Amino acid sequence: MMVGNHLMLDQIHEEAVRQANRQQENSMMAFWELMNRRGRNFHIDNGRMILGDYYVLNDANELPDKIFCITGSRATIFMGDTRVATNVLKEDGTRAIGTKLTGPAYDAVFREGIRYRGEANILGAPYFTAYDPVRDVNGKVIGALFVGVKQSEYLARYDRINVKIGVINGVLAAIFVLCAVILGLNRKRAEAEIKRQLNFQQQIMDTIPSPIFSKDAQGRYNLCNKAFQSYVGLSSDQLIGRSVFDLWQPDLARKYHEMDQEIIDAPGIQIYESQVNYADGSLRDVIFHKAALRDDEGVAQGLVGVILDITERKTVEQESRRIEAQKHHSRMIESLMIQLNHDLNTPLTPLFALIPMIRAKVSEPGVERMLEICQQCVNQIQGLAGKAFDLVRISSSQPRLIPVSLCAAVESALNEMAPVLAQRGVICCNAIRADLQVLGSAEQLTLLFKNLLSNAARYAAQNGKVIISAEMKGNEIEVSVQDDGIGLDHEQLSRVFDEFYKVDPARHDLNTQGLGLAICRRIVANHEGRLWAESPGAGRGTTMFFTLKQVGHQPPAIAEDDVSQETTPESNQI
Repeated sequence: MMVGNHLMLDQIHEEAVRQANRQQENSMMAFWELMNRRGRNFHIDNGRMILGDYYVLNDANELPDKIFCITGSRATIFMGDTRVATNVLKEDGTRAIGTKLTGPAYDAVFREGIRYRGEANILGAPYFTAYDPVRDVNGKVIGALFVGVKQSEYLARYDRINVKIGVINGVLAAIFVLCAVILGLNRKRAEAEIKRQLNFQQQIMDTIPSPIFSKDAQGRYNLCNKAFQSYVGLSSDQLIGRSVFDLWQPDLARKYHEMDQEIIDAPGIQIYESQVNYADGSLRDVIFHKAALRDDEGVAQGLVGVILDITERKTVEQESRRIEAQKHHSRMIESLMIQLNHDLNTPLTPLFALIPMIRAKVSEPGVERMLEICQQCVNQIQGLAGKAFDLVRISSSQPRLIPVSLCAAVESALNEMAPVLAQRGVICCNAIRADLQVLGSAEQLTLLFKNLLSNAARYAAQNGKVIISAEMKGNEIEVSVQDDGIGLDHEQLSRVFDEFYKVDPARHDLNTQGLGLAICRRIVANHEGRLWAESPGAGRGTTMFFTLKQVGHQPPAIAEDDVSQETTPESNQI
């Protein structure tokens, strides 16, 4: 608007100058008409300019004044270059009679003999002027006529308009500056708000553990969160502006690009499973969720995506399938062992009944020995089937662990193993407090102690001693079963819990199956404990150790001096 006002002022000024020049032209015509009424010929006589026969123009100020009244222009009559009649005033307010014509008007009139139209400086003031030469009858220039108006007077209206428009322009400029300042402040506030929103959005994205990214229509990354930066191993500045071909192996990059183009070309959400190389070099299983970003006309402007890492989930699923397959296998084995145990016991039952009857009727030592061997084989088959069934049964499912009295489990096992211990005169001392409880399965713990006592009874010294004790260590109970028998060497200690392993003296013993300690190992594993054996060496006894979880806070373990006192009563001896 201010530029328009300026252009308008320029046009007004130009029009004012044209009007001023036309006015001077009209004023000059009026001046000549006024002169022609008084005569036709100009001449100078005795230092006076005379028009016609008698009209003296010197001091004929009424003529310039009449022109001023008619046209509003100042007028002057020059005799030669000197003003002899004029209404142009000097600074003191008197008529400028006797002053000289100078400047371009003088050159045009008196040197070139032509009229002059234009601006001129008269007595220090700029005028819009018109000068015509005055000639005598011989055509000689003897003077001049002048009409003009002060520029300051003629352009006063223009100046008033100019001032008003200048004021308007100033006001508009002030308003513009104010608006610019307000807009600038609003823009800064808007930029700050947008920046705050973007920072808030980025913080939200950075708190999401899944990698998030977005791309423009050319497939270049333009946004990502910290999880994506960690996944790629690059900072945001290094990622922005790069494509999949800059970051991934060619085969993966081509696949990602093809999937990106697919979601760009078609609406909806794209979900697919793939693999990616993480920054640490590991190959991870992931699921991509992508959607195209479109404008109001539906043209794709880019896409946004989320990466869900499913490596652990797939591992868990595979492990679950493996465990389920293992359980299924265990159930099949258990079913098979139940059927096998039943099928073995069916023919063994009559043999248990018939062999003793036959031995009672046989007197020949050789035949009796053969029947004894048959009896041992039958016992071995029955024991092997039972032990194998126990091993499969405890391996097929995890028991529910509840508070169990450890002393009661030992007593239950001692009651069942009393005949076996008595055959070799072995005394068993139960040194476990009656109030000590562990997390366990009463049935499996009883079976654990039965197998340990059976093993100790077999390898303890004749008329020897077995001590069962327990000690609290942190959150665990460490149980020990100690015998004073044949002991074990280093190799035997490392293999004694293997299935079907027998130490040398027992390899041909048909009364052992080599599964008792393997069953013990499985039971302890079911209770999330540890099982191991220690022995000072051959002939110096063996101690079996295992750990169980205790129930709550138990009183401190009794001193070893008190153990000897508590193991003496007859109630704890067999």
